[in-house]
Amino acid sequence: GELATVATDIYSLGAMLYELLADKPPPPPSSATKCSPDDASRLMCSLERLPSQSVTDAKTKHELQGQLDRIVERAMEKEPSKRYPSVAGLASDIEQYLNGKAVSRTSGAQLGGARRTAKTRRRWYIAAPVVGIILLAAWLFLLRGKVASLKDYTMTHKTAPVAPAAIPNGSIRSIAVLPFEPLGKNVNGELLGLGMADAVIGRMSSLKQLLVVPTSAVLKYKGPSGDPLAAGRALHVDAILTGTVQQSGDRLRVTVQLVGSGSGRTLWSEKFDQTFTDIFGIQDSISDKVSRSLVRDLTEDQQKHLSKHYTNNTAAYDSYLMGLYFWNQRSKDSLEKAIEYFRQAVERDPSYALAYAMMADCYYLQLYYGFNSAPDRIRNAKAAAERALQLDDSVAEGHVATAMVQFYQNGDGAITELAHQGSMESLRRAVALNPNLAIAHQRYAWALCAFGHLDDGVPEMKLAQELDPLSPTNNTALGIILAFARQFREALEYCHKAAELDPNSGPIQENLAYAYTLNGMYQQAIERYQKELDLNPGNKAVVLASVATFLVAAGRSADAEGIMRELTDLSKAGKADPYDMRQGRSLRYDAAICCPRREGASVRMVR
Repeated sequence: GELATVATDIYSLGAMLYELLADKPPPPPSSATKCSPDDASRLMCSLERLPSQSVTDAKTKHELQGQLDRIVERAMEKEPSKRYPSVAGLASDIEQYLNGKAVSRTSGAQLGGARRTAKTRRRWYIAAPVVGIILLAAWLFLLRGKVASLKDYTMTHKTAPVAPAAIPNGSIRSIAVLPFEPLGKNVNGELLGLGMADAVIGRMSSLKQLLVVPTSAVLKYKGPSGDPLAAGRALHVDAILTGTVQQSGDRLRVTVQLVGSGSGRTLWSEKFDQTFTDIFGIQDSISDKVSRSLVRDLTEDQQKHLSKHYTNNTAAYDSYLMGLYFWNQRSKDSLEKAIEYFRQAVERDPSYALAYAMMADCYYLQLYYGFNSAPDRIRNAKAAAERALQLDDSVAEGHVATAMVQFYQNGDGAITELAHQGSMESLRRAVALNPNLAIAHQRYAWALCAFGHLDDGVPEMKLAQELDPLSPTNNTALGIILAFARQFREALEYCHKAAELDPNSGPIQENLAYAYTLNGMYQQAIERYQKELDLNPGNKAVVLASVATFLVAAGRSADAEGIMRELTDLSKAGKADPYDMRQGRSLRYDAAICCPRREGASVRMVR
């Protein structure tokens, strides 16, 4: 037999929980299918340890799938090192489930395996009564109606929430709201969880006393829960708001928790249980309670914004969220999808001003990136932006879209003084309406730089990056503006970070090459230009011209001459523009008045 260890204790408790949930003991290890390296065999071995696979009742099977299966599976892992590292860890996950919260997904191996000191061994005897009580409660309630009774118990016997008054005034200056984790098997659960977070972010974004990171910054945390404290550190915020959301029939159960990023201490928590049709009411309640716990003496306008609904149509809101997701990707295909989803949103709710504003920005981005240069792009962008502001002049995104249209009002990309004044006014209005809108600060920074106000543009771009620190766009944009300001080392730092966040973006690789050049690192610049060429073969002539320039600077004239001969052949075949061969790609805006450039170098103003 196996020597008694914490790992074997964990396995025994997992088997006990399996039997309580499934009304039958788990299959003995000897009957398990021998696991081969292929995915199918591993899946079969895993399924045999799941209690949901041992029941026939559809309702019970549905309830067991997910969290409870996950707890049992981890406790009964074949490899001891992959089980819970302690009984306390198992108890914690069971308690998390009973309280309607997501359980941990961290493997035992990640937490240090099953090898424990005598001190840890003694903790089992301390934690055993806790686990025993929890398992006994599970057994009693499962006998009375399986898992549903257990969940009803937790809804009526919940612990008291942490009072908002416990948070010192002004101690939290920045917050990230992560997508709520869906519980159960609702096919729209992930979208529902993202929608809850986006709604809270939108309502709190007008609070000037609090930095609220935008939805685009937390999209990467959509899906299975990870480590919220790690997210807080990555986003550089003081606090993280996490939550779970579960739809059961016509009921919607939401649990939220505000946690200090540094201490990991729960600062505030609350549970909500209302009808699904009142989802916007739940969002109002969460936004109001969190805001009042963090900011004292809210103004009348701020109180109004906390309860503002851009739409009351849940289907329109779902379409908007899908559009937002694709808008954030910035590729040709994703922008087309975003436009379609925003169009669906306004068809379902013709008064949805925010969806019109985002649709306008998609049309502008198609034109800006050269994905679609048809004349109707700017006309469509203008019409959508105007409609957004007609419906609601307080939508900051509508003023951002209007500013971009004003830059292109001549239809040829030329920027007149009138367009400059109008666009700057629109961008200032957007920043005033929503001081936490990262895209407004980013576009404002580009505009300031383009017209010679570099000293004002740098802090604006830094604020955009601070609001969305994990955005490749904001990091590469800050890097380029710092390069314009001749802060070359810092420019390289942010361009490098952007390339780490999005290694498959040609423009971002191009900007990193430019930053390497400014720091005299020509070989690294050449390597990045070659990577851009791999990502964007259609840009071959310009990339080769840049590479040739830096080969000369690196003292490799012979290699440069070989590339120039290749460029000459491309030019004769009509595949290279002689002007591009001499100059490289020019900036979208005529920013020569504020931008230091090396001969042959080109940059991308990524938006």
